[in-house]
Amino acid sequence: MIEIVENYEKYINSLPELINKSYYKAEFFIQKLGLKHATYYRKLKSNSFTHQEVKLITSLLFPEEILMQELQKSEEDIKAGRTINFEDFKQKLRAKYNI
Repeated sequence: MIEIVENYEKYINSLPELINKSYYKAEFFIQKLGLKHATYYRKLKSNSFTHQEVKLITSLLFPEEILMQELQKSEEDIKAGRTINFEDFKQKLRAKYNI
């Protein structure tokens, strides 16, 4: 358990560098996080992002990994028989979006 906490702490400390090396500009993260400029830079400098913000930043920095996790989860759902047919899916979409 201690190793998990230490790894998380190392990751949090590496976030400013990861963000800086990413292809995204600061404005992108500011907009996605819904923060003001000053708040974003303060949190970046002090490594004080909330857990939810860290999760969002991680998904923005590593979209391929998120996609791979989703695909793996989908494969597990298919193997376990947790599927619906296409017609039921269309009806749920129509009901949800009033189409």
